[in-house]
Amino acid sequence: MEVELIEVAQIVEDPEQPRKHHDEEGLRGLADSIRQHGMLQPISVLPLANVNMYKIITGERRWRAAQMAGLEVIPCIVRRVEPEDALTEQLIENIHREDLQPLEKAQALAAIKRHLGATNREISARLGVSERTVSYLLDLLELPQEIGEQVVSSPNRPADGQITEKHARFLKQLNDQPELQNAVVEKIRNERINSDRTGKLVRALKQRPERAEEILSSPTDHLVQFFRETPTPEEFSDEPAQTPALSDHAQRIIAFLPHLDAIRPMELTHPEIRQIQDALTSLKLAVEGLLRECRLELGEKV
Repeated sequence: MEVELIEVAQIVEDPEQPRKHHDEEGLRGLADSIRQHGMLQPISVLPLANVNMYKIITGERRWRAAQMAGLEVIPCIVRRVEPEDALTEQLIENIHREDLQPLEKAQALAAIKRHLGATNREISARLGVSERTVSYLLDLLELPQEIGEQVVSSPNRPADGQITEKHARFLKQLNDQPELQNAVVEKIRNERINSDRTGKLVRALKQRPERAEEILSSPTDHLVQFFRETPTPEEFSDEPAQTPALSDHAQRIIAFLPHLDAIRPMELTHPEIRQIQDALTSLKLAVEGLLRECRLELGEKV
């Protein structure tokens, strides 16, 4: 494609661009590089109808840095594309960049999905990312906005008190309990707990909401004591009662649960996931058989 020199003043940003925030320090560094070496990579623009102006498709950071560097004209590739294709190109350019906020990616994905009437699978193929990634990002839109805006991309490094996309997947499960959700956010920030521990915390809160205060104040290593599906009869009573000591069998089952919590299918290969699926199916059958025997012994309806 032919490269044209276009005046910076004739170029405007795209209001639908996924990136809403720009790192000023990074822009200054890019501007310094442009001053020294010139603008080595052209941006792509779309001509606007009936005016001698152009809208950016890709390269907004370079355009902004060029202005900071004092350039009056910059190299551009002029293209005529449909709005949804421009949005897709912008997202492809940005989706693998850490400094694009996950919520911005999610909002752009939702816009593409809405404009194209596409499924998550079709969007994933269009962008060259996994369907699971698309689904997880779109899940962020279900969070309260004030929490969604705090989510950061933090691949392969400690979260250090920030809310990552992995944290967000667990926080979403508390959408119907905003007070608990906010309490977990505070715990993530104050105690710098990772996503695995957040998952255990949310699981305990979902299973035992009546003991939320105790759960939130407990070390996350000790949360397995709250992982019981059904409260004991004593816990339904209005009278205070001592929680009976767990039997050896019950303790062994509870001690096994963290092994399941540690499994993250999104981090595994498909063959490994298949093996886990087969193993879990066998485990499910064993658990269902054991539950049936327990219910029979307790005289409960099977």
